[in-house]
Amino acid sequence: MIREDIFGNYPQIAHSAYVDDTAILIGNIVVGENVYIGPNVVIRADEVDENYRVGKIVIKDKAAIYDGANINTTGASEITIGEGTVISNGVIIKGECHIGNYCSINVKSIIFNSYIGDNCYVGISAVLENVKMPENTMVESGVFLREDNIASLIKPVPEGKINIAGNITLSNKVLINWYKLSGY
Repeated sequence: MIREDIFGNYPQIAHSAYVDDTAILIGNIVVGENVYIGPNVVIRADEVDENYRVGKIVIKDKAAIYDGANINTTGASEITIGEGTVISNGVIIKGECHIGNYCSINVKSIIFNSYIGDNCYVGISAVLENVKMPENTMVESGVFLREDNIASLIKPVPEGKINIAGNITLSNKVLINWYKLSGY
């Protein structure tokens, strides 16, 4: 379901993007070229702040948002998902967030009011709250990352994890083309 918010902001979706029929997109959202948005994804930029302003969500080219992910602004906050970034199944992204280019945010992780640089890797079920994660770094699965412990818990991304998002981006292009050619 794709619909406008109470102010008439309607999602802008590039023609080459694929949005599954079960996905829900509401409000001030921009979806770039060759983006994949899978089943049961919810993306909402329709909550108002105390001054009746809504936020904005920008999903840049070649990003992939997988099954059951939930991305929503709070009030006038903004969320950016970088080019070629992969948001895995069940991930929650809320508040003022920036996720850089070619990042891999893994299954059931939670990102709240945080900045993640380019080429970062977030392990399964990690929680990031109010942090700034430098580019080319990673956080292991199951870690709770906050301002007071970030220095001790992030580390450089190992060689084997660097191209994960890029490889998935290539396979998504095939998937998007197949769905579109099949009439989905």
